[in-house]
Amino acid sequence: MRIRFIVFLLLVFVSLPAVYKLLRPGYYSMYDDMQVVRLQQMDECIKDGQIPCRWVPDLGLGYGYPLFIYYAPLPYYFMEGIHLIGFSFINSVKIGFAASVVLSALFFYLLLKYFFSKKAALFATFFYVFAPLRAAGIYVRGAMGEVWGLASVPLLFWSLEYLLSKKTIRSGVLLSFSLAAFLVTHNLTVLMFLPLFLLWVVLRLYQTKPNKKFVLHSLFFISLGIGLSSFFVIPLIREHNLVHLETLTSGYFGYLQHFLNLKQLFLSLKWGYGPSILGTGDNALLGIGPIHSFLAISGFLLVFYKHRNAKKLMIPILLILIFFVSAFLTHERSTFIWKILKLDIMQFPWRFVGVSVFVSSFLAGFLLENLSKKIVNYISIFMVVLTLALYLPFFQPRDWFNITDSEKLSGENLKKQLTASIYDYLPKSAKRAPDDFPVSNLIPIDGQIVINVEKSGSNWFYYDLDVISNNASVAIPTYDFPSWSIAVNNKKVDYVRYGDFGQPGFILQGGRNQIYAKLVKTWDRKLGDGLTIFSLGAIATLFLYEKSIKKYI
Repeated sequence: MRIRFIVFLLLVFVSLPAVYKLLRPGYYSMYDDMQVVRLQQMDECIKDGQIPCRWVPDLGLGYGYPLFIYYAPLPYYFMEGIHLIGFSFINSVKIGFAASVVLSALFFYLLLKYFFSKKAALFATFFYVFAPLRAAGIYVRGAMGEVWGLASVPLLFWSLEYLLSKKTIRSGVLLSFSLAAFLVTHNLTVLMFLPLFLLWVVLRLYQTKPNKKFVLHSLFFISLGIGLSSFFVIPLIREHNLVHLETLTSGYFGYLQHFLNLKQLFLSLKWGYGPSILGTGDNALLGIGPIHSFLAISGFLLVFYKHRNAKKLMIPILLILIFFVSAFLTHERSTFIWKILKLDIMQFPWRFVGVSVFVSSFLAGFLLENLSKKIVNYISIFMVVLTLALYLPFFQPRDWFNITDSEKLSGENLKKQLTASIYDYLPKSAKRAPDDFPVSNLIPIDGQIVINVEKSGSNWFYYDLDVISNNASVAIPTYDFPSWSIAVNNKKVDYVRYGDFGQPGFILQGGRNQIYAKLVKTWDRKLGDGLTIFSLGAIATLFLYEKSIKKYI
């Protein structure tokens, strides 16, 4: 236990240079500057009892929209937990970024320990942490989901190796939770790494040759993992056609504008805080970088030179093939593959650099493991110092502002966040996005009303009002989306879409009216929640009756 604790502290120490610039009051600019407001919206959901959080009340310029049906929520649940124990929203976001690095280091080290010595595993982990793509993800783009995705991948691979080595109920449950975490952390990370993971599973099963009983039990734990993630995965798949997604793949986000050339991919050290743009003028380092390119190729060549045993070469060959395939997908010559596989949802081809970084860091372990004992320490020290000299300056923000939650979440700062990405996940009931906030908390269409009481939560509205005219038509200031349920004086009423924004509109009779509107769960959301609860119950049962169940596995 003491050794494990020392190793953990060592991994934190390795990660610290990448994140210590975050450990001060204030905040910094980033391209996806919505992390704080997303977390604040998640907080409103949780405190309002909307669990799991799906509909956020204030994004979409105050009309709300179904952000967390489509946007993977796990990093935000983690940061919400940090916020609930007393940290500000801003500090919780910074802790979220820092935690992604520490967790990446921890899980990558645990994975590589199954293949290399502790020294080689630590060496390779260092390079997984200090990749230019990670620096850009945290300090330029503010891509919380992506950097957490880089932590979820080694977690998933490690949990498989742990199951193969231990073959216990607990190791199977670890695989279930790891798979669930992988599926609800970042959608595009899943699309990139799932093929690699499936290839890895086939290879490792071939190498370890487990019996059929073990394979069946593993499939059971994988199904539990899918079940745990169903609260998110099922609505995501089944309800993707309910929102505007075309803006995610058009204009600036069209993939044809964001391919890299070979210099950008393998050799460039040009760092900047600009966006990815058409052509080769990117003022940002989005490629693999020369160090990871060297590690991948030299690590493979050295192990190939020293070992001609086919079984020992299977993993390095798979990794180097994945390295070049993922690198090829960032180049414009791969356009035909993007068209055939319809990869436009990936938006930026350089996202596949994340795969290249993962496998090149893995191959770094083969490099250190196969170097001569006479030079291994000199080479490892030289590579670490060179990496810090070249890449450490990238791990810092361009600017820093002494700003608090109240300043970030008010005035023009708040409006910018509520307006940003307004077309992302905009319900199709809206013909266009709004230009400003709703004019009132209940929109009068015709007739005269006097509102006595009005309340609202994360996904509900309540009004107590008097209709002075014979009748009146009103609309709730939100987008129509499955499934709003509206009751007037405790009786459910039908509604129609009103205006360009598709607001739920209905008729009220003269006199006093009490209105309660709530976004209720569709069958797909109920099914997803039910499967998640069932999977948690199944796992609890496995632990309760672990001794008895061991007889059958």
